[in-house]
Amino acid sequence: MGTADKSQTSLTPATLIGEVRSGHELDVDRLSAFLQQRKPDIALPLVLKQFNVGQSNPTYLITDARGKKFVLRKKPAGQLLSKTAHAVEREYRVLDALGRHSSVPVPRVYALCEDTSVLGTPFYLMEFLEGRILPDVRLPEIPKAERVLYWDALVDVLAQLHKVDYRKVGLEGYGKANGYYERQTRSLTAVSEAQAAAKDKNGVQVGGLHRLEQLQRWFSANKCPDETTIVHGDFKMDNVVWDPVEPRIIGILDWELSTLGNPRTDLANMLQPLLIPYADAQAQSSVLVGLKNAPSEEGAPDEERLLQRYCHLMGRNYPLDGWEYAKVFGLFRNAVVMQGVAARVAKGQASSSFAHLVAKVFPQCMAMAMDIVDRLEAQSRKSKL
Repeated sequence: MGTADKSQTSLTPATLIGEVRSGHELDVDRLSAFLQQRKPDIALPLVLKQFNVGQSNPTYLITDARGKKFVLRKKPAGQLLSKTAHAVEREYRVLDALGRHSSVPVPRVYALCEDTSVLGTPFYLMEFLEGRILPDVRLPEIPKAERVLYWDALVDVLAQLHKVDYRKVGLEGYGKANGYYERQTRSLTAVSEAQAAAKDKNGVQVGGLHRLEQLQRWFSANKCPDETTIVHGDFKMDNVVWDPVEPRIIGILDWELSTLGNPRTDLANMLQPLLIPYADAQAQSSVLVGLKNAPSEEGAPDEERLLQRYCHLMGRNYPLDGWEYAKVFGLFRNAVVMQGVAARVAKGQASSSFAHLVAKVFPQCMAMAMDIVDRLEAQSRKSKL
């Protein structure tokens, strides 16, 4: 799903960086000692800044005495709502595997620290990529005639990832090989219930997802074809770094939700902005950024053409079986993710400087999922008449 900080439109990694926020300070001496052991070519002293993005795991820019830049990702401090969330150890594993054994564009990783005595929670160090971050799926900074090339590049890299044999790159056991959607639905429901009970300092609960029981019944009655690839878990326009000038992806970021699973989940997440109503940059007041019914002159992508491109690259038939199921699940899952942001805001654990904006929109995600369910059920009833 496309979300954006409305104070930013065209970004480079440098424009996403600010001072380390209160409550996110790091012990620079302990960090320096660890890095000198694991990566001795880092020159002390270190200068730390913090990225203003990343709803889940605090992310820092480290600059050494020679001006060399690195990125540090860590779990947030405090009591976490989910044992499986914030899995920086898993991020490190998949980045390491893909970086060493595939041509999928990922940043190089250098060190993983699971010793909580260093910074309080596990963290890892990776390469800093010089490029562009495009937070707005409307791509206002890109010439209209070229916007389709960026969507094509997203499809191409996603297909490249899904064609990787997870066994050959050392990711056997990174997730279960079958039943992805069923497991995810059960897990996300449990996570959502825990998040709904989270309270802010005034004792106000975050609240649950509207019509969740009805959605669970729909999932049970409708199955998606089962298959297994590496899935990123949150593949979208603003989770990749683009070449400074070309429509080319130089690195996929934010692998916290990666696992072995159904590749449709990545495809649905990437194309989710096509389900969200369009508004131009002046009229848009929500952090939900969409392209549905965008004027043709805006160069918005066509879902059918992108699906056909993906199916061609993957060597499979079009139309893609299970696509509607994947779209509904994707909206439900992002509703849970954004509800999680709301829970972290309530508990004072949010990492992003604009998390409070994202926290407000999880009911909209759930409503869009149920709109699709209602449409499909109405079509089913009509066909039986």
